[in-house]
Amino acid sequence: MGIRAFLLLTLIAVTACETVPKTMDPAIFEGEISALSDNPSMAASDRQISDLLARPDLTEAQRADAIFLRAEKRLDARFNLPGARADFDTFVTLQPEDARVSTAERRKLFVAEEIESAQRRLAQLQNLSDWFDDKVLMGDLDAGAARYRKAGLTPNPAQLYLLKESGFVCEAAADSGAQPVHQYGTARDDVADAVWCDDPSLS
Repeated sequence: MGIRAFLLLTLIAVTACETVPKTMDPAIFEGEISALSDNPSMAASDRQISDLLARPDLTEAQRADAIFLRAEKRLDARFNLPGARADFDTFVTLQPEDARVSTAERRKLFVAEEIESAQRRLAQLQNLSDWFDDKVLMGDLDAGAARYRKAGLTPNPAQLYLLKESGFVCEAAADSGAQPVHQYGTARDDVADAVWCDDPSLS
């Protein structure tokens, strides 16, 4: 083998080794999972878990753990239950021998009932607050935010917190020219500086 060919093969081997992703350190992963589990913001933790799942260096077991956590948090918060159902399905596929599979299967039945109930309610007349909660449950927060903004009604404190965490509601001075969240009725302290963000990606 010539020197040139040898050097070329060595370069290819080194490049291949450099492009193979390393496995995420288990201690770092457990720290991130613990922080995500304790995060009270459903919108923020959902985004962060999705970012974690986008990493190429997760082991299959780590990926399954993150997916299971996202499914559990979505179910507990009634946030995007179709997504929770898909997560439980993916978890079972990834880890069919895991002790949590039976829990995932039970959770899926409960999720299906919740989705069916929400669909029935959405097919009927609802007040805006209840309709918003059901749209969040069905994974359609965008539509819920748009409806509140158009109506000019004030979300309840829990809904306002979710809208802030999701980037739909910002804080600005009264003379900023931005559309205030509160327009009718008695004002609450938590909406004093709340305005609708012009761009939901800015908060």
